[in-house]
Amino acid sequence: MFIHFFKYFLNYIFHAKTRQRLLYMAMAGLTVSSFALIVLQSTMGGLQNNLMTRSKSVTGNFVLYLKGVEKKESLEMIGNLTSLELNAHPEYELEMLLKYGDYLAPVVVHATDIQKKAPEFLKGHFLQDVLLPIDISFKYGIGPGDELKLISTSHVDSLLTDIPRQASVFAGETFSTNVTEIDGYHIWVRQNVIFNLIRKVQFNRIRIYGESSKDEISKAIGGNPNVTIKSWEDENSSLVWALGLESIVMTSLFIGMTLLVALSIVSGLMIFYDKVKMDMASFWIMGASRAKLERSSFLFFNFMSIFAVSLGLLLGLSFLWGVSEFAVDIMPDIFVDRDIPVFITAKGIAISLLVPYIISIIFTRSVLAQFEKDKSFLDHVRSVG
Repeated sequence: MFIHFFKYFLNYIFHAKTRQRLLYMAMAGLTVSSFALIVLQSTMGGLQNNLMTRSKSVTGNFVLYLKGVEKKESLEMIGNLTSLELNAHPEYELEMLLKYGDYLAPVVVHATDIQKKAPEFLKGHFLQDVLLPIDISFKYGIGPGDELKLISTSHVDSLLTDIPRQASVFAGETFSTNVTEIDGYHIWVRQNVIFNLIRKVQFNRIRIYGESSKDEISKAIGGNPNVTIKSWEDENSSLVWALGLESIVMTSLFIGMTLLVALSIVSGLMIFYDKVKMDMASFWIMGASRAKLERSSFLFFNFMSIFAVSLGLLLGLSFLWGVSEFAVDIMPDIFVDRDIPVFITAKGIAISLLVPYIISIIFTRSVLAQFEKDKSFLDHVRSVG
């Protein structure tokens, strides 16, 4: 029975002389809405995901803050973490002043030993004394071989008065982490330089690169009370919140634009039902119940909505595949991502399917509710007679 109604509705919409082009616009609007939602979320998600991935590759997915932990104990933690196949790297982090000529600048110093075991972003670089990001080198005019002074205001020697300790180092090669906030203030120094300055062999940070969990890390270090575990999201909560808000606002704007499609749906369906009233009355006279007619109508437009949003999703995924497969550099050189990155998620696919579909069904149902309140078919037949 439903198949016959489907054939009738399809023939009327696409072949009848009084077919309503507003319904074409409504279906096209649903297709475009689904297409736009998946493209927007995937491209914006790609940009955000690349930003977070670059930052995590430098600062680590997790950071263990050590307070008063001796070197032996910290190396035992490193061994336990490594046994769990976690990529852990110890370092001593210290805020210092960088002096070069007449310039004096605050920097965050990372004392590490990349000859033994280096994070991925430092592999391939030779650490003679200090590694400088290209931003710092360019800002202060520092070249390879230049002598620099690192001054620690946290460590002083008493000679008539408190004198901050300092260490002389020679600038080595420059590199870029592609993370602006890192390249502008962070430098990497050979461990022994800082150990000699603080006159102690100790680590105050353990950075863990790669996916893990706080419970797994806490179990590996034995729940040491002198160790605080912070994830990248904990340390960058403001950025995470801002990126989430950006996604919500942009998605909400496109969802609001999708509501405009409802105008075409409502207008098209109201005109459509006004045109097919006599045909509906004929079906009713031939034995079809009013409830069956209403259910058949709802199922047909339900099917049309699913087809339209699925088509939009498939077109969007095809477009994104083409963008990622044949990506070209469209952004200026100052941008890290010069092409359009794509990051497709199950959540993005679900939103692209469900939002336009639910909007169409809600407004289709509202028109059908109005149709149900209309006068009976018998009254309609009598008015025609």
